[in-house]
Amino acid sequence: MVKRESEPVNRPVPGNPYVQPPPSARRSRGLGAALVAGVLALVLAGAACYVLARDDGDGSRAPVAGQTRQPSDGGREPAGPDRDAGAGGNDGSAAVIDVNAGRKPGEARAWLAVNDIELPGKGAQLLDLWHVPGIVAQAEYDEVTGYRTSDGSKAWTVPLPGTVCDTPVNPTPDGKVVVAYTKKKYERNTSCDQLRMIDLKTGEKGWHKELVSRGFWDDTSATHVAVTGGTVLVDQSATMRAYRISDGKRLYVTKREREGGCSLTGVAGGPGLLQVESCAPGSPATHGRLKKLDPRTGDVDWRYRTKKGWSIEKVYSVDPVVIAVRNREETDKWAVVAVDDKGGRRSWIPLDKGPHAFEMCAGAGDAGEGVQNCPGAAADADTLYLASEPEGDLLGPNRIVAFDLRTGEREWSGAVEGGRQLTPVTAGGADRPGVIAYVRPKDGKGGQTVRFGPGGGKPDVLLRHTSSAADMESGMFAGNTLYADGRFFVTPARLDGKSHGSAGEQADARMLAFGR
Repeated sequence: MVKRESEPVNRPVPGNPYVQPPPSARRSRGLGAALVAGVLALVLAGAACYVLARDDGDGSRAPVAGQTRQPSDGGREPAGPDRDAGAGGNDGSAAVIDVNAGRKPGEARAWLAVNDIELPGKGAQLLDLWHVPGIVAQAEYDEVTGYRTSDGSKAWTVPLPGTVCDTPVNPTPDGKVVVAYTKKKYERNTSCDQLRMIDLKTGEKGWHKELVSRGFWDDTSATHVAVTGGTVLVDQSATMRAYRISDGKRLYVTKREREGGCSLTGVAGGPGLLQVESCAPGSPATHGRLKKLDPRTGDVDWRYRTKKGWSIEKVYSVDPVVIAVRNREETDKWAVVAVDDKGGRRSWIPLDKGPHAFEMCAGAGDAGEGVQNCPGAAADADTLYLASEPEGDLLGPNRIVAFDLRTGEREWSGAVEGGRQLTPVTAGGADRPGVIAYVRPKDGKGGQTVRFGPGGGKPDVLLRHTSSAADMESGMFAGNTLYADGRFFVTPARLDGKSHGSAGEQADARMLAFGR
C-alpha cells in the first residue's frame, strides 16, 4: 500500500567474512554461518569483527577541508587541523604512510591512510565504500571522510554528533548519499533516527531529518537506507519511506499489507528499487516476496513469490535481479534465484550440492545489516560469479564459479596459482567482460587484482599489489573492497578501540589503495 504525501516531515561491505557477528537487535535477516573463534587470535586489530549497530550524529557544523599532504618515505606525516573543536578532540587529519619502500618491478603503487578518529573501547565498524571521480569515501563511527584517490590525502571530513548506523551501498549518479545515524554517541540502545545528505564530490552537508518511531511496525531500532536514482528509501521496521535526495521532500510511504501477512524485511537500491518481504511466518504457508517499485512514485512494477517454506535472505544483484533464498525447515539448504523483468523465475540454482561447496555471503553471516550487504558474489546480465567455500581452513584456497542465469547451469570455475583465496568484487563491464576478483595476500606476498574473462581460464593480472604492504593488507581481511578507475581499495570491516596511534601502524591502518 502506497501513501503519497505532498509535504515533507521536517522533524529530521562485503563485513569481515571470518568472524561470527552478533545477532540482529530487531529481527534475523539471515542465518550466519558458524565460524571458528580461534581465528580471532590471528586477526590484526584492523580485521576484528562485525558491529551490530553504528551510531552517529549530524550536527550543524560545516565540513572542514582537510590539509593535503604528500606522503613521506616510510614515515607518518604530522597531522594538521581537520575537525571542529569539540568534535571528539582530534587535532589532525589522517596521516598517509608511504608503503612503497622496496616496491618490486611490476608492482602497483600503494598508499595507506591511517585512522585518526578517537574510537570507543569497543571500536567501530567501517561502512560501505563509495567512489566519485577523484574521491573514495567511507563512514566510520561519527564522521564521513573523503580521500583523494591519487595519494590518499584527505579531501574533506563531515563530522556528525552521533554514531553512523547505516549507509547505502551506492551513491546517486551525481555523487550524493544519505546516511543514517544516532542523536548522540556513547548511548546504548539509541535509535537510528537521524538522516543527513552529503555531497561526496565536495563534502558539503545537505538536508537533515529526524525519523519518528510510531510503534512495532514503524520503529527506528534498526534503520536501513538504500539509494535509487534521485530517491533514498528508508526502512523503518515494516514501513518504508521515500525521500527526494535533492531537497529531502518525502515522496511516499509503503506500509505493511495485511493481506497475506507480509512484512517488510529490507530494501535494496542501485539501478532499481526492490522491497524484500516475509509472508505468513511460522505457518506452513510461509514464503518470501519481492517487489520491484518505481522509485519516484512507489508504484509496484511486479511481484515475485518464492516457493512455500522459503525466505528471501539477501539481494546479490538488483540489475539483473539475483537473490539468495533459504529453506526455513532445513536451514543449510539454500539457493540463488534469478528473476526476470516481469517478476517471473528466470532460473533456480541450488547450492547445497554439487562439486563445489558454497556459503551464503561467503560465510559473512548477518549483523543486522541491510539485505545488500553480502560479499562473495558479482553478476552481469547473464552470469553469476560466486566464491566457493575455502578448502581446509578459513584462509584456504577456493575457486570462482560462474553460473548461467538463463539456465542455472554451471559454466566454468577458475582459480589462481599458489593456493590463494579469491573474492569476486564486481562484474567487468561491457568493455572488459567477465569478473574482477581480489586475490588475498599469503605468506608475505601482496594481493592481486585479476580479471577472469567470460569463458574463464587463466585470469589477467590487472594489479600486483605492493609486497611491502602485504602485512597490512592481510590484516584487513578484505572487510570492504572496491575497484574503480583502475584502482583497488580495501579496508578492514572494523577498527579496534585502540586504533588511534597507540597500537602501531598495523592497528591504525584504515584504507589501502593500489594503482598503476
